Amino acid sequence: MALFEYKAKNMEGRLITGDYSAPTLDALEDMLRDRGYFVVDCRERRAKLKFAPFTKVSSREIAVFCRQFSVLLNAGVTIVESMSILKGQTESRRLDAVIESVHDQLQRGSVLSEAMSMHPDVFEEFFINMVKVGEVSGTIDSVMARLADYYERDNKISQKVKSAMTYPVILAVLTVAVIVLLMVKILPMFSDILGQMGEEMPAITRVLMAISGFFVQNFFLLALFVVAVVLFFQYFRGSAVGRYWFDGLKLTFPGVRAVSLKIITARFARSMSILLKSGIPIINAVDIMKHMIGNRVVERRFEACSTAIKEGKGIAGPIRDLRLFPNLLVHMIAVGENSGELDEMLGRTAGFFDLEVEEAIDRLTVMIEPLMIIVLGAVVGVIIVSIMLPMISIMTAM
Repeated sequence: MALFEYKAKNMEGRLITGDYSAPTLDALEDMLRDRGYFVVDCRERRAKLKFAPFTKVSSREIAVFCRQFSVLLNAGVTIVESMSILKGQTESRRLDAVIESVHDQLQRGSVLSEAMSMHPDVFEEFFINMVKVGEVSGTIDSVMARLADYYERDNKISQKVKSAMTYPVILAVLTVAVIVLLMVKILPMFSDILGQMGEEMPAITRVLMAISGFFVQNFFLLALFVVAVVLFFQYFRGSAVGRYWFDGLKLTFPGVRAVSLKIITARFARSMSILLKSGIPIINAVDIMKHMIGNRVVERRFEACSTAIKEGKGIAGPIRDLRLFPNLLVHMIAVGENSGELDEMLGRTAGFFDLEVEEAIDRLTVMIEPLMIIVLGAVVGVIIVSIMLPMISIMTAM
């Protein structure tokens, strides 16, 4: 069912407008003609949000929504009543507007999956397919509970990564701030003093003084250049080409590559396990997984794997041929295929790799923190040495 808005004239020539849910546009036009209306205009209307800020709905907010929805359904509350109750219960104004829109569509006769599919930026394909399975099997409550578990775990990993990067980012900002302060304020002061003394300065001091002078003379132009670079970086990172490029970088650097592959492995195992446990055929599950891995480079390589699986070559072999996933995952998939318990094996493997992700993030953090401190110390040390060398030379001459 889709929502259409129409304009039509009755037998008296009076213009009538309204909204109506129908399977297709032709079906709606036939219905209006059967009622004696002359169709003037008829088109599909997408759901409109009363408030749609640009903020993205987080995994945590989706997890809370799914958990609350599951609890209400388990308590015997209908889907429409549950949506009505959930309005205003979330911290996200965007998600609250989406819930209200879904509730309106349910009251118009749409089923839950159709109403949610009108908001692909909030409810991804994986989510919609799970809801459809729940509708067919009559187990939306348990499906929502599984989705809550999935998004809670996904949010935990995301928060772990953000927490691990907080300290390095602070150190990086501090390093840049110290360099700018020394170049713009401190070095010009010493440059004037050393220039008045007339002493020949070392090469390193002359180079840094020249850089400092360039900073001072072109400070506002450099500031505008930095702002432009940041804006371009944000735009490029959000584009399809940029995302593919950055995802490729994640698989290039040694420490980052290990963490990225473990995150991809855990997400793959957990998502496939949930899809298979919900009764989705393995071919359909593989199609859904092509867009859920979270890395564009791996997703593109996974398409060949998906084709091989559809050709009846099993799962373990094509996954092994990717040469991305750990041998443990391939072995567990092979065991699951042979025993007929692939969903259970993938679920256990996901739990193991979730722990591996946390340990890999901790190791990466331990490596990055001292490296950033060394870089900061080295930069400040070079600047201090460039100042002290001529001063020591002058004092020695005196």
